[in-house]
Amino acid sequence: MSMMGYLSEFSLPEVLQVLQAGKKTGLLAVQSLAEIGEPAEYYFIWVHKGRIVSAASRLDGRYLASLLHRHHQVTALMIARLIRRCPPDMPLGMFLCDKGVLHSRQLKALFSRQVIQQVCGLFQLSEGCFQLDPRAPLPKVEMTGLSIPATEVTLPGLRALKDWNALQNKLPSPQSGLQSLVGGQPNIRINQIEWNVWTFTNGKTPLTKIAQQLNLPLETVQKVAFRLIVVGLAEEVPMMIVPAATMRPISSAVLADAPLANTNGLASGQKLSQNFLKSLMSYLRQLPKSS
Repeated sequence: MSMMGYLSEFSLPEVLQVLQAGKKTGLLAVQSLAEIGEPAEYYFIWVHKGRIVSAASRLDGRYLASLLHRHHQVTALMIARLIRRCPPDMPLGMFLCDKGVLHSRQLKALFSRQVIQQVCGLFQLSEGCFQLDPRAPLPKVEMTGLSIPATEVTLPGLRALKDWNALQNKLPSPQSGLQSLVGGQPNIRINQIEWNVWTFTNGKTPLTKIAQQLNLPLETVQKVAFRLIVVGLAEEVPMMIVPAATMRPISSAVLADAPLANTNGLASGQKLSQNFLKSLMSYLRQLPKSS
């Protein structure tokens, strides 16, 4: 089943988390919003059962070959010959290793340039759209044979992100808390600052108080919280905080005249206010798994 949306509503880190959680397979096409008079830019990410296997900025089947030519001094003529000899069901990178053109360390470096660096760079896109085509075939000529879970791209990518303008409106509210989504220890390797924030995932402590306790800028804590959320370790919990100075006692006369609270309506409102990511992930988990 196809999936589409706008980056202004659903950021790329959130999209990747949904694909991993749903173990989806297909081609994720991302189109940036171009300025008037300029052509739009397209990016392509292939996933297999929730793992990223390839990425490219074009669909001519020669992006991986261009990286080989640029970084490994493999001539265009040699690449063309190798592609013709590569079995159609074998990733090009694995074929090159078998033939001694690349060593395993070089293959990993190639995969990092092709997938990790390129995908992380897309986190700065704030305007654009995306669409997943689950029927698109995996392009063996654009694959190294390596793959990586989406969270292992998302987490380091967000740590290194300099410009957060595209994700600013995705940061959790300072008045929200964090609730753990995993039992016990995190199942993903996190760094020290992420661990420090993780210790407050009790659903009771607002981010403002976490920042005070850790002696960190509030925005830093919000960014760390966002990272924990998009890799599936925690969820945002809205909290109502009323300053003590604004609280006033309610007289018995007012209470006597007040209508009874609609507790059913309150419960419904709380459910409707749940994070959109959580709802979409739940929906995707009900879909048939891609083969």
